[in-house]
Amino acid sequence: MSASTKPTPLTATLAKGLEVLEALADVDEIGLSQLARQLGLSGPTLYRILATLAARGYVEKSAASRYRLTAKAWEIGARAMRRMGLRDLARPAMERLARTTRETVHLSVRLGEDIVIIEKVDGLEPVRVDTYVGLRAPIHCSATGKALVAWEPPAALDALLPRRLLRYSDQTITDHGAFARELAAVRRMGWAKNREEWRPGVCAAAAPVRDTSGAVVAALSVTVPTSRFSAEAVRRLVPALTEASDAISRLVTRKAG
Repeated sequence: MSASTKPTPLTATLAKGLEVLEALADVDEIGLSQLARQLGLSGPTLYRILATLAARGYVEKSAASRYRLTAKAWEIGARAMRRMGLRDLARPAMERLARTTRETVHLSVRLGEDIVIIEKVDGLEPVRVDTYVGLRAPIHCSATGKALVAWEPPAALDALLPRRLLRYSDQTITDHGAFARELAAVRRMGWAKNREEWRPGVCAAAAPVRDTSGAVVAALSVTVPTSRFSAEAVRRLVPALTEASDAISRLVTRKAG
């Protein structure tokens, strides 16, 4: 038998586990019996797979005995996306945006309950916000975090966010209902803002970067000292920001195709 026709060795248990992960990615949460019927697996077999995934942190079981993915599956994809060259794709558009706005530009992805900066281009203004690649910030009080999660289903969002939204400044949104309304505003506008919600003196605007399916895989942001984050400045920043994030999304789509 030639190499081209030789059967590829498969691990049946791993294949079933991956099928379970893919099925869970399509729903907010699901019961064991319903998922077993959908996948054609026996209840005991599916239970063992789910228990293994839960032990590894990929799946969690709700109080109503329904199963859902955790953020860990997304974290694996986020790390893969970074290695696939998202930073390289985004860098030219980030440099143009930094020149246009004169402000510092960041590209960030989600990591659990936080966002992490994976690329940065310094602005031209002499007074800038102090940031660095690898810096993490909470989802609920950063413009980038809002842009990353605004389009998530409610159940997925509940799984991502901590039960208690910590206060970092007088402007931090700590009520889940108020945060949900904030995300609704982000969806209407197509971009997110942060006005001193994480650190005093620091403001930002952010827009989503999407993949071929329309899912948000990263967020592009412009970080500005409060003294320069006037309504007039925001009106100038946001069109340039969304144009740049759309350009990066097109590059991501083109690379995937």
